[in-house]
Amino acid sequence: MTRAWSLVLHTHLPYLKGHGVWPVGEEWLFEAWAGSWLPVTRVLERLADDGMRDVLSLGVTPLVAHQVRDPDLVRDFGAWLGGQMWRSEEQRWHGWMGPEVVDLATYYWRHFAGLLDYHDDVQARGGLTGVWADLADLGVIELLGGPATHPYLPLVPDPAEIDAQIALGVDDHAAWAGRRPSGLWPPELGYRPASAVADPTLPPLHVDGYGTPTLQRTGPDLPGLEHHYAAHGIDHVLVDTATLWAADGRPERDWTAHEVLGTDEAAGFDLLYEGVLIGDSDVAAYARDVTLSANVWSSSSGYPADEWYRDFFARGTFGTHPSWRVTDRTLPPDAKQPYVPQAATGRVAAHAEHFVGVLRDSLAARPVGHVVTAFDTELFGHWWFEGPHWLETVLRRVDADPGLTTSTLASRRRERPPSRRLALPESSWGYAKSHASWVAEGTRPMWQALADARARARTALAGGRGTPAGRAQLARELALLATSDWPYMVVRGNAAGYAQQRVAAHAGAIARLCELIDAGDTDEPEVVRLADLDRAPAEVGHLLAALDPDGPEAQTSRLRISTAAASVKTTT
Repeated sequence: MTRAWSLVLHTHLPYLKGHGVWPVGEEWLFEAWAGSWLPVTRVLERLADDGMRDVLSLGVTPLVAHQVRDPDLVRDFGAWLGGQMWRSEEQRWHGWMGPEVVDLATYYWRHFAGLLDYHDDVQARGGLTGVWADLADLGVIELLGGPATHPYLPLVPDPAEIDAQIALGVDDHAAWAGRRPSGLWPPELGYRPASAVADPTLPPLHVDGYGTPTLQRTGPDLPGLEHHYAAHGIDHVLVDTATLWAADGRPERDWTAHEVLGTDEAAGFDLLYEGVLIGDSDVAAYARDVTLSANVWSSSSGYPADEWYRDFFARGTFGTHPSWRVTDRTLPPDAKQPYVPQAATGRVAAHAEHFVGVLRDSLAARPVGHVVTAFDTELFGHWWFEGPHWLETVLRRVDADPGLTTSTLASRRRERPPSRRLALPESSWGYAKSHASWVAEGTRPMWQALADARARARTALAGGRGTPAGRAQLARELALLATSDWPYMVVRGNAAGYAQQRVAAHAGAIARLCELIDAGDTDEPEVVRLADLDRAPAEVGHLLAALDPDGPEAQTSRLRISTAAASVKTTT
């Protein structure tokens, strides 16, 4: 029996255009674009040229799709790649760093010159979204959708806002992909069953030893998220392993220490990797296999921790590219050894062979013969420099193995529809598998700012008040304020100051727009200034309908949502 591996990649960054340059802001965007999105796409095109099909499921959030289509960012990214080539020339003059580092200048010049050529080629063929759509049309990949601005859906208190976010995301996806997605990567793999919504603005009732808060719940019971997905034509989503683990009645375990499941623990659990139907819906939930995934993503024991791979954090000084290898994880960056690309290539081959062996052995013991692994696309290339090469090597070896095959989630859903039903618990992929990566003492002001902005916007917009441009920009700023990355960055300590600045900026823009509407002011220059800075999502009619049910957008939005499934074909 041929056994199937479903690889799922999630491509996401928040909206960064015009919001800083270095070390986050647009620099973050361009590093991910150059490090991961272009190289992974190039891998997929090479596999397509060699006849491979049904390779993987690629999630692309609307914010990424918007930014890689933005003409200004496309132009600036090309200039940035040219700047990286110039940086390679600068590296030739840093002789005091040793000849090994200087010699890498040529390697990096060729690397970025190749990326610039490929970027120009991709743009000539419709840009990244055009190439992704072509790959989907060829049957090489399945494209997964997502909500408009990547909000943390379990804590969104208004079902109309959830619907609006999903509807906008699906509409945007259909516009560039030519078809509506049937699958979706929920932001942060967050899930909420039918219940009242937990309130992150209130002090928690309890915080356990892992930092997981038990939040107070307010408001009425709302439908589970699966009902929102189904209403927009979504029939399969991703969840975390811990979600199905708990739903299956498995004993509690510490998911924060090490996510690899022991043999005894995993016995029988493999049945759930075939997918389950959520509650009474027809939406299938697929969970990533944490044991297989840990070989790839773990920074301590996974492949990227190998001593010969390039170290992400050893950045050197101004005028050099990262040119040092992991060496030893206990060493500080300035004690690392120089990077040796040829040695890293050899490790890629060994690790690809190891992974395929682990994949083969794991699937051989599973009655269902199916496994899912899921990662952020940015792991491959941006964080793990050698990741795209490893990815291509693994996929080619699986294709050449007569006992293995790749399968998108859509294909698996169609060919082997799940029959088992489970009620899923509230959960996420984050620390301790709940809200702890987004809700903490330090993020409560951010959640309060979002709640206050929602209330203020509803009051200001009520009854259709404000100019069309002002109303649209208010909805846009509110949607960007709700992006899940901001509280996550604060909790995890990743550029926390930048996240707080972004929250303050969007909240300030909302306050200013509400002031203009309340005063009956039609100060279009002010609205234009804000709209020129924050342009995503481009269309906000569904969001305005959710905020102002009696406004001019409400009827059109309801019609669009109810007729969308009939007007655009669905991805298969």
